[in-house]
Amino acid sequence: MKSSRGNIYRLRLIGPFRLSGPDGARIEVSSRKGRALIAMLAMAPDGERTRGWLQDRLWGSRPGTQAQASLRRELANLRLAVNGAAAAPLLNADYQRAWIDLAQLEVDALNGGGPGEFLEGIDLPGEDGFEDWLREMRQALDGGSRPQAASPMPSVAELLGGALPALPVQPSIAVLPFADLSPGRDLGFVADGVAEDVSGALARRSTLFVVAAGSTDGPPLAGSRLALSRQLGVRFLVEGSVRGDGERVRVSLRLIDGPGNRQVWAQSFEGPLTDLFALQDHIAATIAPLIDSQVETTERQRALSAPLETADSYQLFWRANALFRQWQRDGVLEAAELTAQLLALEPANAWAAALSAFCHAMIAASGWAEDPAPHRAKAQRHYDLALRHGGDDPFVLGYAAGVLLCLGGDMAAADRLIDRALELQPSSASTLFWGGWVDVANGKAARGLERFQWALRLSPRSAVRPYNYTGMALCLLGMGQTADALLLLNEAAQHIPTYPPTLAALCLAQALSGDGPAAATTAARLAELGGVERALAMIRDPRAHALIHGLLPNAA
Repeated sequence: MKSSRGNIYRLRLIGPFRLSGPDGARIEVSSRKGRALIAMLAMAPDGERTRGWLQDRLWGSRPGTQAQASLRRELANLRLAVNGAAAAPLLNADYQRAWIDLAQLEVDALNGGGPGEFLEGIDLPGEDGFEDWLREMRQALDGGSRPQAASPMPSVAELLGGALPALPVQPSIAVLPFADLSPGRDLGFVADGVAEDVSGALARRSTLFVVAAGSTDGPPLAGSRLALSRQLGVRFLVEGSVRGDGERVRVSLRLIDGPGNRQVWAQSFEGPLTDLFALQDHIAATIAPLIDSQVETTERQRALSAPLETADSYQLFWRANALFRQWQRDGVLEAAELTAQLLALEPANAWAAALSAFCHAMIAASGWAEDPAPHRAKAQRHYDLALRHGGDDPFVLGYAAGVLLCLGGDMAAADRLIDRALELQPSSASTLFWGGWVDVANGKAARGLERFQWALRLSPRSAVRPYNYTGMALCLLGMGQTADALLLLNEAAQHIPTYPPTLAALCLAQALSGDGPAAATTAARLAELGGVERALAMIRDPRAHALIHGLLPNAA
């Protein structure tokens, strides 16, 4: 419903920029890009633009992450300046778009204007996208025309014939609008900013499929958590709230398993109201890897406990993902069969192909098949398939490097795969983990240790933590730090007692520490499991090989 004339803001774009509130007082917008942003929304069909469109034109000269941060800060500042305490905000934004309420705004350029130049004096050197838009608008206005509103877009349901698209095997998650629980309800912009940052941080992780769920200014989302997860087409929800307390602000977040209607994780953060942007950045950087790890753990547990539906691609993938991590013959063989069923359903599924390739490589390398040749062939075929359909996916590239590690393949090629994955996603804990193992195989102990440590810092609750400890210990052994390595290996062996590289490294660390009986016992466990040579492939020093081989006959 259109606002009454007494609630109208007025925007002058012909000549010098000026924005006035309903009371006639000038609203100061000191930033040139802030003025340009308001003008772009005011002249857009229905007053709305996507964030990507705005980023490309106002911050196109900057890298993507910097452009996103700059737009976020500009919108936050503008909403503070423009909306004030108004019951109906003039400027709004959610995770995907920004819009201005044209029902509350009178724009001279849309009503005949007058003499003068459109956006007089506003120039953004180096931003070619803005200059192109400005030139087009001036030409259109000089020609006596104005941009026409676009025809209404069909709804998603109309486009899809009432059917929702199939979700990928990635876990799906939605960040719900955060609640403003401050006494004066004046921290809505903080709630939206934190939710937006969290959503963006999660979206940058290749292991999560993130769905936008609106903002505090949008229509409310109603219903139970189960209903919301179905409505949004996701399995996980992130809820949050913001509460002010004097000069400080407290932000609380919860991760909800939608189908199970249960909370699986929660954490709170506090910081000064005077440094909100730093608090928002800290929250996003901290919780994204924690949520990622918790979601992965929850999905593996769910896949193992639920009855298997052979037509459910999602469940097939996550059950296989859970089974292969047990590093036991029967589990990995079942995982390989499950990925085969998934590829029969979705032949171009790069994640399934990558996991299948790794399972078959494990079977061949660990001696779990009477004839390893067919498994090596399947590993190679699915490795090629994964890279063909997912060559720009860090998850796929990491597992492809893992296949080369298992099969004793080209380690220079594995190094290139990791470099490409890190180029796409520099802060991926999974890629850094695989990169650490590639460095172990290439004898680059110092860089490998750094990568393993950084992976743990990014994802401290990672499900592969004991494997990470093993890799770190191998790097430390290569650097002569036996005592530190032994501490890590004792911890790792508690969680993955059947993983041959862990046992081989533990045997070596015990022997180098002078504990011969313990080393002989560990060597016996390693011999019983088989795959001794596969385990020793991770230890490059020939003297270490000789030492472990010398313990094996004694153990037997």
